[in-house]
Amino acid sequence: MNQEEKQVSKVEQLKANLKRLMKKRFTMPALYLTLAAVVITGFIWLTSTSEDLTQDPTQDSEFDIVQPGDDEDATPVAVQNEVFEMPVLDENEVSVVGSFYDYESSVDEQVDALIQYNNYYYQNKGVDFASDNGESFDVTAAMSGTVVKAEEDALFGQVVHVEHDDDILSIYQSLEGVLVEAGQTVKQGDVMARAGRNLYNTDAGVHLHFEIRKDGVPVNPLEYMEQPIASLPDVEEDQAAQEPGSEELPESVVEDLRQED
Repeated sequence: MNQEEKQVSKVEQLKANLKRLMKKRFTMPALYLTLAAVVITGFIWLTSTSEDLTQDPTQDSEFDIVQPGDDEDATPVAVQNEVFEMPVLDENEVSVVGSFYDYESSVDEQVDALIQYNNYYYQNKGVDFASDNGESFDVTAAMSGTVVKAEEDALFGQVVHVEHDDDILSIYQSLEGVLVEAGQTVKQGDVMARAGRNLYNTDAGVHLHFEIRKDGVPVNPLEYMEQPIASLPDVEEDQAAQEPGSEELPESVVEDLRQED
């Protein structure tokens, strides 16, 4: 028997064996199960391959979680541990020319903390800074916050109010060249304007008037430099409601105080 005949014989034998196998009852169910398994396996493989192609290769998780630092345009979280800083770009070029009026200070200190305007004296609700050479200087945000007022005032000049947490407000008056507007967020140290003049305190010349208020009640800003917001004293509701404006004192009264001291 030559080689060709041997191959034909093997093929015919294989066909015969296959026919006998197909005649058995368990053959068809097994074949169907095998085909079904092949189909299911192929479907799963195709599905997983499709997901791998659509998934961001830089994302470690299958969930849409943005890792810290992934979004460079995200708004940074406000610093919770900030302390009040001097509201000037260079504190070495300025000095205090107007003190906060403190009811517990001496008579002489109280007199020095009065502002003369229109033949009357008014209690200073903040502090005033001026440069030694009388020139203007950059005014900065003493603490991060949101600008709630930026406008021209006929008496106080250009003013900026910045709101912070816990009903804290920092006030900047006697400005020029204001660079911020209401609704804007500022960071501590951001330049917001330059020192200027106003009609309320002409004796101070070019200066910055700076206040810190809690619930509308002013505190001495110099006492809270390098201190966090939490250091400010609590304000009673009736104290906030009864907080008066700048008390008017006639010149004659001030002269009497000076003589008594």
